[in-house]
Formats: sequence, C-alpha cells, structure tokens
Amino acid sequence: MMIEQLERTLTDYEKESFLCGNILITQGYKELLNRSFGQASVQLSVPNTVDTKFHIASVTKMFISAASLMLVEQGLIDLDEHPGTYFERFKVLHPNIRIRHLLSNSSGLHDIYAVSALRFEMSQLIIEKKDFIDYLVHLPQNFQPGERWNYSSTGFIMMGYIFEIVTGMSFEQLLRTLFFSPLGMKATGVDYPRKVNPGRAYGHSMDNGKMINAENDRLSEIVDAPGELYSTTRDLDKWCDALFKGKLLSQESLRKLFTPYYTTTFDPNLQYGLGWFLGSDFQSIRGGTPGFRSEIWYYPALDLRIIMLWNFEKVNSQHLFQKLKPSLINIKAVN
Repeated sequence: MMIEQLERTLTDYEKESFLCGNILITQGYKELLNRSFGQASVQLSVPNTVDTKFHIASVTKMFISAASLMLVEQGLIDLDEHPGTYFERFKVLHPNIRIRHLLSNSSGLHDIYAVSALRFEMSQLIIEKKDFIDYLVHLPQNFQPGERWNYSSTGFIMMGYIFEIVTGMSFEQLLRTLFFSPLGMKATGVDYPRKVNPGRAYGHSMDNGKMINAENDRLSEIVDAPGELYSTTRDLDKWCDALFKGKLLSQESLRKLFTPYYTTTFDPNLQYGLGWFLGSDFQSIRGGTPGFRSEIWYYPALDLRIIMLWNFEKVNSQHLFQKLKPSLINIKAVN
C-alpha cells in the first residue's frame, strides 16, 4: 500500500512539474521504488534509465569527508593540524585554520562558487596560464576560522590536493582505491564533461520557456584540480549502505562525521557535521550545478535511503520530498 502511495504521488507530481532524472528509495537491502523520468538527452530523445550516470556536484563532499577520516585512521592526516602541514602551498592560509574547519564549512574561506563571474575568471586563468592553487589560496578570508558556519566548496577542493600529497595518488585513484573498487561502484568517477562517458546524462535548463542544454560546471575547465563526481542512484545506494552501516569507517570516525558542529545559516533546525547536513532524525547531503540537482536523505532509525539525481536543474527536490514524506514516515523499521 505504501509503495502504491509513493508511485501515485510521483505520478501526480510529474503531471504538475516536469521531472527529468532518477529516484531510488531503499530500506535495508530492499528497493522500495526505482523510477526514471524524462530524457538523458532531450536533444537526441535518449531516455533516462536506472543505469544513467549523473553529475552529482557537491554530493561529492561525502566522499571527501569519509576519505579524510579514513586517512586520519591511517595516521596520514590530523583534523587538528593546519592544511599547510601537509601541503607547502597552503601555509599562506590563516594560521588558525585546521583541517576540521575545511570539512565543516567553518574555515571562513570565501566559497569559490560565490565568486562573481567565476566562469570568466577561470577562462582568464587558463588563457593567462596562471595557477589555480594560487588563485584558491588567495580567496578572501571572510571570518575567523571556527567562528561560524558558511557553506564553501573551497575547503573541500583543498582537501583533494592534500589527499594527493599524503597518499601519492591522484584524487580519482584514491577514491577508486578506497571506495569505488571495493564496493563495486563501476559507474562512478570524476566527471570530465568534455570526455566521452557512455551513459552519462546531459544537463538541462530553461531559457525563455524553452528547454536548453545547460553549460558545464563553472570549474570544469580546470582539469588538473580535484573534481566533482558522476554516479548512478544504485552506485550511491551501495555507498550509503556501506557508509551508514560502518563497513568503511570505525565507529569513532562515524561519530566525528555526524557530530553536529555548527547550525546552518539558512535553517536553525538544521546542523552540519563533516560534509553532511543533520536534522533531528535524518542525515542529508545535496548538490547543484548548471543542469543538475542531486540529493540524498537517510533516516537511521528506519534504515531508509532516498536518492534523487536530476539532469534538469529546475526540479525542486525539496518540494517533491515533502510530497513523498507522508508515505515515507509510515514505513516500519527493519527488524
């Protein structure tokens, strides 16, 4: 009955609001709902399928946070050390910045995605053959490290560079070694939009009421930087199952990951751990870039996971989730 209600809600929602992407709802090892909507390429009339790959934008942060804690367990980094301890070029950062600040959005570093005309700035950087790391470390320091919370992708990009220094592996090689290969995540990797990636959806937007192909992420031309990932709903479900059930990290590391360190600036009822938003009974993460939206919710008491990947940036995942929630809260916990 509950699954029928979910299906009906999705069908009704699709009639009033265009959906383009995939949604997967699982509990334990059981798929409750797995649906595809719209097209991977509207231009070529290629439909989305359950195996379609999507750019997941800032959902990438959950892999960076987990990798950081795994490297802490291995003694390669310390959350209370300055980033410059591991990467010489980061020594110019504020003397009070610590690794944990980079991962909890409390470093005070200006969010690179909040830079005005960022696409133009990156184009100029490439044309003038200037250094991206130098650009990164000279972003404004907006407040004292640890003073408060403010969303920023800058610290997570810096963590990618630290990974490469302390492990001797590229960002993608490290994530593949730690997570993708062991978990059988064959449809996940660093997204280079200009490379041919069979099964990867195009991102779509609207212009004057007409569907258009969206531009790529504004940092996508910086190909030597730690980039955002592509994945599928099923691959992300494998990851979430392994992460939440303690198959990847120790219980102490999981505690650090999901400890509420700061209250978010946009919702007094929502807190932030290391890469994750934390509610009273759920953990979530979200991402957005031109053409794509991605969100994951996890309810620990129910072992319930909701994964949404969209290749149309106007899909309102939050609104859809609120429509689905009345049916979801009636799900019984797995024995």
